[in-house]
Amino acid sequence: MRSRLSKRLLAPLALVGALLWLPAAAHDCRALVQLKLPGLSIASALPMSAGPYTVPATGPIAAHRFVLPRFCRVQGVVVPSIRFELWLPARHWNGRFLAVGSGGFGGFIDHFSLATRLAQGYAVAVNDTGHEGKGLAWMRKSSALLAWGHDATHRVAVVAKRIVHRYYGSGPAHSYFEGCSTGGDQAMEEAEFFPQDFNGIVAESPGMDYTGLMFSFLWGLHAATRFGSLSEHKLLVLHRFVVTHCDTRTGLLGDPLSCRVDLKPLVCKGRDGPDCLTRDEARTAQLIYQGPRDPRTNQQIYPGFVPGSEADATYIGPLAALYGWSMIQGPLARDYAIPLLKETVFGNHWNWRTFDFDHDVVRVDQALAGKIDAMNPDLRAFAGHGGKLIMVQGWGDPYNAQTLPILYRQQVLDVFTTPGHRKGAARRVDAFFRLFMAPGMSHCLWGPGPSQVHALVAIEHWVERDRAPRRLIATQLTPGSLAARPQAVRRPLCPYPQSAHYLGGDPNVPRDFRCEISTSVR
Repeated sequence: MRSRLSKRLLAPLALVGALLWLPAAAHDCRALVQLKLPGLSIASALPMSAGPYTVPATGPIAAHRFVLPRFCRVQGVVVPSIRFELWLPARHWNGRFLAVGSGGFGGFIDHFSLATRLAQGYAVAVNDTGHEGKGLAWMRKSSALLAWGHDATHRVAVVAKRIVHRYYGSGPAHSYFEGCSTGGDQAMEEAEFFPQDFNGIVAESPGMDYTGLMFSFLWGLHAATRFGSLSEHKLLVLHRFVVTHCDTRTGLLGDPLSCRVDLKPLVCKGRDGPDCLTRDEARTAQLIYQGPRDPRTNQQIYPGFVPGSEADATYIGPLAALYGWSMIQGPLARDYAIPLLKETVFGNHWNWRTFDFDHDVVRVDQALAGKIDAMNPDLRAFAGHGGKLIMVQGWGDPYNAQTLPILYRQQVLDVFTTPGHRKGAARRVDAFFRLFMAPGMSHCLWGPGPSQVHALVAIEHWVERDRAPRRLIATQLTPGSLAARPQAVRRPLCPYPQSAHYLGGDPNVPRDFRCEISTSVR
């Protein structure tokens, strides 16, 4: 892969200057509007009564009705223009501060996460990453791009913890961050560049190599445009062919990297048919497995997708975007890569068909990587601060290259390695950073495999009780819902390089699996 290390040295935001405390009793919500901190403007601080609170539908998640306790709702802005909300339980605060990441291009306040975590006793904050709505003009402003891609979470965390201290009369005993996708990128920005903000961080499906992700989206669009896209039916044909050639005693590929598939037997012998791939369809599939490469040097630019991630019968039709390769063949490039690169690098008259995976990659890296990527593997400051990091990545993620976290972990190991002491490096890294790969898990949630993982509880136990997670339990969800499926599959997730080895018995319960070193790394 191209080198992504130490692309910038950005100093943390200095918002910790002299504080002008105004007299107010602890738990006096309305008085918080008088709080003066550099770079902070509190628009409102209102006591909210206990009772029902409905969050409207957001994307695939339906509207949800909560019953919330009394709380203090703080709304404010941090420079340059980062809107945030901080919800503070009026009673039964668990003593923890939690910040929650955003998704996609941000631009919204995540009330679902606010309500969910408030109900569990957290003082919880979210932010809009520095802009409002779905417009793209903010991308042309350097400070707004930097806020979204690098430091909005840090800026809000600094002031939010001060507000928590002011409201309760003492600061949080522990501070945590959880985020998925773009929120996973924000998680890694925190661990890499602001290591003292949080005691524990959960990064799920992290879009940490964001520029590389854009190259991957363009690669899929180029492949599908040149050789033709695979229909939902053909993706399912490909998927069934793959799983019949790999170890699937449990119905899910637990170690896709050990699977080697030759597509030649699947290529139609004559005319196109319903149970085979044309030569062009097979070429598209091969390019998606391969991932972006420099045509001049053949260097891998960003990883390809793994066997088993092609499709699943329960995610065809309206649910195709939640699992499989439907999106990587064009929609992701049109929704994310093309708008971002037009606004920030190439201009509105740019034609994506002209993108060159040699010199254009260098141009994008130079313009964007230092502002939006989180691929610095030097986590020594985070580890030295006592921070703990849990990363969760689905083997069936239809957005991110599934192996990127594995490659990043390898780079972290390299940083912690001294000559002749590789095993010692693994122990040092495992003491603060554990990666869990989830079979059949889509992007953040859903997929044919178990995808609901209570990693926040695990990180709390690790930070507060020194109980490192030896495995996590994942539960299968109903597509488009946060409810478990009837008779849902539950599987253990093992810290990489281990994977869950099936012992026989019931493949739907954790007790019939054991964590062992993956066959692909033995």
